[in-house]
Amino acid sequence: MRWAQAAAWARRLLALAMLFAGASATAHLMVAQRGTLNIVGDGAFMMLSLPVSSLQGVDDDGDGRLSMAEGQAHAEAIEAQVRRGVQLADARGPLPLQGLMVNLAPPDGAPAQPAPQIVVMGRFALGPATTGLRLSLSLFGKGAAEQMQEITVTRGDSKQHMVLLPGRASRDVLPPPSAVFLDHALLGAGHVLGGMDHLVFLLVVLSAGLRPRMLVLALTCFTAGHAAALLASVWSGQVLPARLVEPAIAATIIAMALFDSWSRSRAQPLPSAVRLALVFACALVHGLGLAGALTDLRMDTPNLVWSLAGFNLGVEAGQLAVALPAAAALAAIGRLQWVRTRTWPMRLATGGAVGVGAFWLVLRLIAPA
Repeated sequence: MRWAQAAAWARRLLALAMLFAGASATAHLMVAQRGTLNIVGDGAFMMLSLPVSSLQGVDDDGDGRLSMAEGQAHAEAIEAQVRRGVQLADARGPLPLQGLMVNLAPPDGAPAQPAPQIVVMGRFALGPATTGLRLSLSLFGKGAAEQMQEITVTRGDSKQHMVLLPGRASRDVLPPPSAVFLDHALLGAGHVLGGMDHLVFLLVVLSAGLRPRMLVLALTCFTAGHAAALLASVWSGQVLPARLVEPAIAATIIAMALFDSWSRSRAQPLPSAVRLALVFACALVHGLGLAGALTDLRMDTPNLVWSLAGFNLGVEAGQLAVALPAAAALAAIGRLQWVRTRTWPMRLATGGAVGVGAFWLVLRLIAPA
């Protein structure tokens, strides 16, 4: 018993020593909101940089930083919050976190200043039958830049880039390809269903009154454009900044709506290939926006093909979930006699799309992402 007590006190003293050691030695210990989890033998060794604003009741002066005095006064509370907020679990439940150490991380070049981040280190004990590991985090900061935690997981030659967000705060560790595929499929569907600009563009394409065969071809071009942009961005490693892509997406809505209005006013209809080419070109722009989302999620290279395949499938599943019922509703409305004999419903739809697109365009140019 005395040995166990002595070991516990030794760990506490080591944690306090690490917390209040010379700050200059820890300023560059870990980049903010980054971390590593290295699995070796029967242990998973963790190092994370966490924002001070994610902790409760430790920032006495409310400046979003942790001074030496504040850290010393709340050392036990900090340790308890870290143990609750960072957990690695297997099928049987959370694994024990041993040798937890907390370090202040002051700003670069100002080692004596209060720290906006803390660096935590520790070892999760893995049993001989440990399988199905899952990492969970609940310590997210209050600032927009503190709402994401990137963690690199390694186990031998296997490597995973994990991104935890308040809405996705729990992830499987080194999952099999099937789990990666399903996870990215859900992400793809979520990005489409949650992106109003993508949905408005899709409705503009559907509202053009196309025949079934032409509608299928238009949706196919929309799918092909997305996939081409995603593949090009991921394989090249180059993603255009959101401040360029987001206004361009809004511009595609305006362009598509105005094109449909112009083509309806012509006495001689345009070849179908012209409209399909425009849909494909606009889809390339929308695909660049989705590529940015994939870059933010840092896909792990070993499962790159599964990640891309799942994300693309999810994107198209989300599009179909909107396109099929919308096309059926538009077809039913088009059969109504008072709609077939009037042009104002189509003009109203075009004007609404142009208005919404113009609003988004101006907003994104004034306040770029």
